[in-house]
Amino acid sequence: MSKILGAQLFTIRNFVATPEELDQALGRISAMGYRTVQVSAMWHLSVEEIAAIAASHGLQIVITHTPYERFINDLDGVIRDHHKLGCGLAGLGGLPKEYQSKDGYYAFAKKFSAIADELAQNGLKFSYHNHHFEFQKYDGQLGLDILMEQTNPENFLFTLDTYWVQVGGGNPSNWIRKLKNRIEAIHLKDLAIIDSQQIMAEVMDGNLDWPDILQVCEEAGVKWYLIERDDGPTDAFESLKISYEHLRKLGYE
Repeated sequence: MSKILGAQLFTIRNFVATPEELDQALGRISAMGYRTVQVSAMWHLSVEEIAAIAASHGLQIVITHTPYERFINDLDGVIRDHHKLGCGLAGLGGLPKEYQSKDGYYAFAKKFSAIADELAQNGLKFSYHNHHFEFQKYDGQLGLDILMEQTNPENFLFTLDTYWVQVGGGNPSNWIRKLKNRIEAIHLKDLAIIDSQQIMAEVMDGNLDWPDILQVCEEAGVKWYLIERDDGPTDAFESLKISYEHLRKLGYE
């Protein structure tokens, strides 16, 4: 099974204001040993610039986080841009606030099922990234369950985030099992408690059960293991390096 590590570039969003900064940042990430990346929070740069800079550092773009408005208002452009990036997964970073209700989940599932179908007709797949709010129950049913049950498993995928599943009260390994063959890219981040505060941590420096999570990922057909840390006390690049080194010792690369 695939054991390819990638960097979720949202982690370094504060260091990619210009093409020159992106070039420097991706050079550092490539030097760490990363082979793949997720494009996120850098749409102020042109797709052509992003694609060329990533390629110059030998980095494959495997998924994006694309703004909701673009899926709704410029789907043709989304399709075109993903082909330019050589990227097969068009991801959404989260559910807009207006959909965060029982009826909203059903409405979102219907709307984005149609979008996922059109993406599929153009050689792409849609992938939804969870946070913790999807674990709110509506008449006994989780929001994430609604999305899972009301969408096509062939082209509506999930970018499961291990940290946010845990924060929501879920078990990451159980959810990976539930979404077997619907997770091509997963977000790996840890959860630690420091001075009674819950924080995001580097992979294997917190309290998640990584041996079980990683084993289940392999069984569930995960292709891309993307390391991310939204915020935290460690420098963003150092954070990516620490997590990479921890996982490299387990045979990931």
